[in-house]
This record gives sequence, C-alpha cells and structure tokens, in this order.
Amino acid sequence: MTTTRLLEHIPVPPAFVRAWDRMSSRERRLAVAAVAVVLLAAAWGWFWQPMQEDSQRVRRELVRDRAVLAAARAQVAEITGLQRGTQIKAGSDPRLAVERVLGERSLKGALTSLEVKDNRTTITFAAIGFDALVGVLDTLAKTDGLRPLEATLTSRMDPGTVRAEITVTR
Repeated sequence: MTTTRLLEHIPVPPAFVRAWDRMSSRERRLAVAAVAVVLLAAAWGWFWQPMQEDSQRVRRELVRDRAVLAAARAQVAEITGLQRGTQIKAGSDPRLAVERVLGERSLKGALTSLEVKDNRTTITFAAIGFDALVGVLDTLAKTDGLRPLEATLTSRMDPGTVRAEITVTR
C-alpha cells in the first residue's frame, strides 16, 4: 500500500504530510526510529512495569497462601487425629449414654423427657443452664459419638437458662 492510499484511510494533518514529503530517506528512518522508541517507552510504562509489579505481588501472596494452606492442612490432620482418637461405643444404647452423662453432671433432675426412635434420641429439658447444655452435648459427642441433629432452644425468664429440645444421632 502506498503512502497516498494509506493516508486516504488514516486522517493525518496536512502539515505532517508536507513535513514527511520534505524529509530525506535518512530523516524518515530517524523519525520512524524516534516514534518506535516513544512507543516502546509507552508500552514499557503502561504494560511491562505494572506487569512486573503484579508479578512481585503475586509471588508475595503465593508465599502467604502456601503458609495458610499448610496451616489448614495441619488443622485437618489434627481434627482427623482427634476424630480417630475418640473412642465411640457404637453398639451402646443411646438412652444409657444420655442417662450416664446426665448422671455424671448431676442433671438427671433437669431432664423432662428422653425418647429413642429410629436411631434418633430426643432429649427435652424444661429448664437447663445454657453452659450445662453445651457441656452435655460436648461430652455426648466426644464419648459416645452422639451429635446434635436438630435443636430448639427457647430462652427462659431466668438469665442463662433455656428450654431445650434436642435430637441427637450417631
């Protein structure tokens, strides 16, 4: 494509066209080289330098993310070890387990009802301290593998006490 055909498609001010026509071939090469240097500097400033800064930032984040991942893996290993270490009496009766834990914590009097049906045990307390309830559930989970499936807690007038209906299962 010739210069005149190129100029038909690209709007260039007439002063630039006249200046280009007056230049010798050496001056034109020098002008093209100067434009190339300016374009390379602009590309370096707008693309290359920010990309390098982002690469350094990504490297720093990678080190941090690897440390977080290692910590998470260590926690998973610890949790898995704790779960394996828990001796669960799978064949034991859940009713006996609940009664035993309540007896150990002197909470049998707080128990309103205890029903076992289809591998689910429903425990109802008319009034029990929230801290005591959390302790009972923790002990049942650790010693007998009974974990809460459903829970309905209703606050009572006495501070720190709740009415609790809890369904536990293995």
